[in-house]
Amino acid sequence: MGLTSQFKMSDLARLAQSNDPAHRDQLLLALGSLCALGPLEDKVTEEAVGQIMMILFPRVHQTAQLTLSGKLCKAAWASHPLIMTIAKGPPKVAEPVITSSPVLREKDLVELSKVMGIEHRALIAHRPNIGTTVTEALIRHDEPSVMTALVENASAKLSMESFATCVRVSRRIEPLRAKLTLRKDMPRSLIPSLFAYSDEPMRKMIAARFGIDGNHLSAVVKEAIMNKGQRPPPDPDQKLEDAAKTLVDKLAKAERLSGSFIIKCLNDKKFIMFEHALARMAGVGLDQFRSALERDALYAVALSCRAARIDRGAFPMIHSAMVSAGMEVPPLRGKEGNKAADAFGSHSPAAAAVALRLLSREA
Repeated sequence: MGLTSQFKMSDLARLAQSNDPAHRDQLLLALGSLCALGPLEDKVTEEAVGQIMMILFPRVHQTAQLTLSGKLCKAAWASHPLIMTIAKGPPKVAEPVITSSPVLREKDLVELSKVMGIEHRALIAHRPNIGTTVTEALIRHDEPSVMTALVENASAKLSMESFATCVRVSRRIEPLRAKLTLRKDMPRSLIPSLFAYSDEPMRKMIAARFGIDGNHLSAVVKEAIMNKGQRPPPDPDQKLEDAAKTLVDKLAKAERLSGSFIIKCLNDKKFIMFEHALARMAGVGLDQFRSALERDALYAVALSCRAARIDRGAFPMIHSAMVSAGMEVPPLRGKEGNKAADAFGSHSPAAAAVALRLLSREA
């Protein structure tokens, strides 16, 4: 297909030279329409057109960006650098290409999961037929909303480890637990844990769906609670929980728990270790800390830092590490930022611990 078969070259040149934003929109969409029709006549032309669109893309209105994304989301011949540029745009613009573009490969999706935020990861989670390399990269961020979207995507392939992580997180996230019960590929070895975390109506659904003896599992759960001080059967990730507790106990006895260790846990994405360490430093129960974290993560961590006597000046670094680790926390400005600052300014360490316990009861 010749470049001038649909649009005159003189018209494209005029639009390219114009300082009128509307003309830039027209040029980008004209080239996008051309590319959407099929491959151009040669690689040189394709590369040239792709480069022009990449230059124009950040300079046009978001409406034009969204339209271009919709035009190219099904085009297997579209410029890879351009598609990646679109995928890194605002979530609304990125959605068509992230969820549909055949140009994006697994390594591209893994890269996007690392460099973009939670909204982009949620879009990747909805993409059909993603493999375990991609799903494991998403699970690694430990974001309940992304996990829920991923589990809801029946065509997404999850490894045994990913399922185990989702089951562990689902004990506090009912929507995730509900979605897990609908997965046909749910590993049977994880069903008892899922059953233990569920209420009675969901337990009946699990028993019926997976063809298991619900009465027998209920008896197992009751026996486990009686024998283990009101504790449910061990988590699939109980070894990680035990290892974190053991290390935190040793560090606490050696007086080596600190804000620096909290930051290291976040940087290494060792979320279980982070929870054990900060709860221990704040002097609250692990379940209380986790409940408060679910209610208001930023305020809960600020209160915990105050209760742990972590210097206020270290909190921005902890917040930055939380963001980098993929935790869902608002920026340190505006109403939420002021609320976090208030945790330091209006509370003694003892009062902060009390406030943290009260927050956990609201969860």
